[in-house]
Amino acid sequence: MSSPGGAGPAMAATLNPSEVLRRQRLRRGDREALVDGERRWTYAELDRDVDRHAAALVAGGVGADDLVGVLGRNHATYLLVLLALSRIGAVSVPLNWRLHPTEQAYVLDQAGIAVLVHDDDFEADAAALHDQAGLRLGIAMGDSDAVGQHRLADLVAAQPDGVRVPDAEKHADDVHRLLYTSGTTARPKGVIHTCGNVAANHLGQVLELELTERDRILMSAPLFHVSGLEAPGLATFAAGGTLVMGPTFAAEDIAELVEREQITGMVLAAQILFGLLDLVGPDTATAHRRDVSSLRYLLFAGVAPAVRLRVKEQLPHVRIIDTFGMTELTNGACYLDAAHQVSKVGALGAPFPQVHLRVVDEELRPMPPGEPGEIVVRGPKVSPGYWRDEEATARSRRDGWFLTGDVGYLDDDGYLWFVDRRTDLIKSGGENVASAEVERVIAGHPDVAEVAVIGVPDDRWDEVPKAFVIARSGSGLDAEAVREYCRAHLARFKVPAHVDVVDSLPRNDSGKVLKTILRQQEAQARETQER
Repeated sequence: MSSPGGAGPAMAATLNPSEVLRRQRLRRGDREALVDGERRWTYAELDRDVDRHAAALVAGGVGADDLVGVLGRNHATYLLVLLALSRIGAVSVPLNWRLHPTEQAYVLDQAGIAVLVHDDDFEADAAALHDQAGLRLGIAMGDSDAVGQHRLADLVAAQPDGVRVPDAEKHADDVHRLLYTSGTTARPKGVIHTCGNVAANHLGQVLELELTERDRILMSAPLFHVSGLEAPGLATFAAGGTLVMGPTFAAEDIAELVEREQITGMVLAAQILFGLLDLVGPDTATAHRRDVSSLRYLLFAGVAPAVRLRVKEQLPHVRIIDTFGMTELTNGACYLDAAHQVSKVGALGAPFPQVHLRVVDEELRPMPPGEPGEIVVRGPKVSPGYWRDEEATARSRRDGWFLTGDVGYLDDDGYLWFVDRRTDLIKSGGENVASAEVERVIAGHPDVAEVAVIGVPDDRWDEVPKAFVIARSGSGLDAEAVREYCRAHLARFKVPAHVDVVDSLPRNDSGKVLKTILRQQEAQARETQER
């Protein structure tokens, strides 16, 4: 699985991600590396604390190559644990705390996790999982009673000053961590991230985002999600910048932190973007307006071009970056560059360094510019597969390419444009309707805050589009106004046959709308009507 740690020089020339702290300790030891509330670490202090935590984990019984589940919310200790596990050569498995306990138990069993490190908030969950999964060891990150044997703080306090733990020797194919998909269509799958995947992503993030030691990056997406860890996440350390731990999905807190910590960049979920705009726009009361002049980029996905242009109008100094990525690609494969953020608004950008991307037909033949097909990717950022699931791995690979399941096209300049998830294409009267196209149009309505479109059964047309729309506060938007707007901008067969104005939309852990849930709700409603 991976190379054993604990032997060799402290700065072995391998691909262990934790080694970057050794280099930055020498080059930028006095520069600020990590901020969590009132707690601050220089690079020298952070590297020293990672050593202490690594020694503590080893003293507690964690060994090289152990699979270690980490269950907790975003905070510095969580990050220290991940870095310490990397240093000793263990494989980290950040756990999604939003999953149901039965799903958590499945992940522990499927992964073969032997050790669980947990937060105070999840003491009861950890106790249940310890009993269910038969874990060898439990370690509490906070003050709660440890489920198993140890409290991490006690283990750290017992380590001598100046303790050093060599970075385990790691190479490109060695497993660094497992990230489990949210399991919205099936059981969660463990995506393997190798040390080579992580190294390739960090290089790409530094180059594509033009990161330097002057950057102060907000980490607010959950650490169990690839966008939290890798967009740019830990790549900030590779650039010598400062990583600031932030709240998850709270626009007011994020805006306050941007102002206070002079944040230069961050990844945002769509609904947080809307909340942020309300706090920085010209119509915001002065007492509530936040100064975000320090921002130089915002990174997000799944936002309509009309919304991107609105962001650019309110934040003209900020680079607006749309992206195409997924866990299997160690986050992003494309970012939209600054030079084309207006002229190619709606495009997902050009591929990262070392990323090979094509749009192909069913025989993997490249499609000509402008013609849609499946997006396929290969290169060092692509995961080698799913943990202990050869069948799923085989289904997602063909002739060395990873099959994303997304439909898009490349323009004449090689920029990627998204059409839809293959599973989200609506078959209506023999025509393909891209739900994403309908969503883009509806999102352009001035009274629409957010929208999701799915296909629903129809006796005449097989399927027809249905839109779920969140209206802007106080707008009084109704279903017929949405349909009228669509008739002015879309072919007749693309106009939603049904529109529901709703208060909220179901989302996954990255903030993306769960269309599978919308489809399930529609199916249940139809069953109820037919009874």
